[in-house]
Amino acid sequence: MANDMATGEVRPQTDDAEALLKEAADLESRATHKERQARADWCSSEGAVFLERDADTCREKAAAKRAKAQQLCNPGRVTPQKEECRG
Repeated sequence: MANDMATGEVRPQTDDAEALLKEAADLESRATHKERQARADWCSSEGAVFLERDADTCREKAAAKRAKAQQLCNPGRVTPQKEECRG
């Protein structure tokens, strides 16, 4: 559950996950558009390199957002950290 400290409202984290998934889809769309531009006849080979690099960056960000959304939807699947022993 995500809490809004200002209003005291409690809402499920799936709202945040849905927003992350939407952002990831937007990034994927942007990456596809950049790849299309890189393959266009009017695009120089130098420009294509930058567009393809931008597309890769968009895809990496989309993957990170999807992973974060997956974590929010399935919090029990996170690998537990080792507890520190204090004597």
